[in-house]
Amino acid sequence: MSLFSFLSSGSELENMRKAADIVSKVLLELEKMTAPGVSLDMLDELAERLIREAGAIPFNKGYHPKWAEIPYPATVCFALNEEICHAPPHNRTLKDGDIITYDLGIKYKGVCGDAALTVPVGEHVSNRRLRALRYAKEGLYRGIEVVRAGAPVSAIGRAIEDYVSKMGFRVIKDFGGHAIGKEMHMKPFIPHYYDKANDNILLEEGQIICVEPMITPGKAIVGMMGDKWTAFCIDDQVCAMFEHMILVKKDGFEILTSHIAESHG
Repeated sequence: MSLFSFLSSGSELENMRKAADIVSKVLLELEKMTAPGVSLDMLDELAERLIREAGAIPFNKGYHPKWAEIPYPATVCFALNEEICHAPPHNRTLKDGDIITYDLGIKYKGVCGDAALTVPVGEHVSNRRLRALRYAKEGLYRGIEVVRAGAPVSAIGRAIEDYVSKMGFRVIKDFGGHAIGKEMHMKPFIPHYYDKANDNILLEEGQIICVEPMITPGKAIVGMMGDKWTAFCIDDQVCAMFEHMILVKKDGFEILTSHIAESHG
C-alpha cells in the first residue's frame, strides 16, 4: 500500500492545500518585511503569530530529529548569506547586501506544510548573490517540470543538476527534498542531483512532494556551526534555495504553494 493512500480522502487533500496556502502567505509576509535593520527574532515572532492566527502550529519549533543534539529553538529556519539551512535567529539583524532564506514548516489539522524562499536585502546585493537566487529558483522549476506519475525520482535531480551546473553552480548534496503528508519528511527522499539509485523509484499519482534545491557557486562542502543546527558553506560562498509543495498528477503536476513567481533563464 502506498504511504500516500490517505490522500484518497478529499478532506485530507483539502487540508494539504490549506497548509500550503498558510505557509505561502506567511512566507510572503516575511518577504514583505525584509529590509536592512530588521531583526531575525522579530521575523521569527511574526511568523509564529501568523501561523497560529491561521489555525496552524509551527512545525520547526521544538523539532528534535534523532541526528540533532538539541531541539530546534525557533519557528523559522533561517540561512544568511553563506549559511545553507537550519539557522536560528541568534539576535541578528539584516544588513544591506545580505540574502536571507526563510524555510517554514507547519502542521494544520493533522497534515504538514513546508516551503522556502531566499530574498535579497536592500539595494546593494551583489550580482553574484542575485545570480544564486535566479539560478536556484529556475533550478527548482526545471525539477518540477519533469514531475508526473510514473516518472523516476532521479529525473528531478538530473534536471536540477544539469541546469545549475551549466550556470556555474553546484547543488548541496547533503540535503534534499521529500514527500510530505501526515508527516513532514516521508519517503521517497528526493535528491537534487542525479542519483542512479533512484531510477527505479517512481512517483505516484496523489503524492505530494517538496522540491527544495540549495545551490552555491563554491565547492558545496557543508560545515556545522557550534549551535548544532546551522549548516554553512565552509568556503564562505553564498547559498540560495527555493521550495515548493507539488501534487503529483497522472499527466503532470500541480504546484500547491504560491509564494514564488516562476522565472525562466
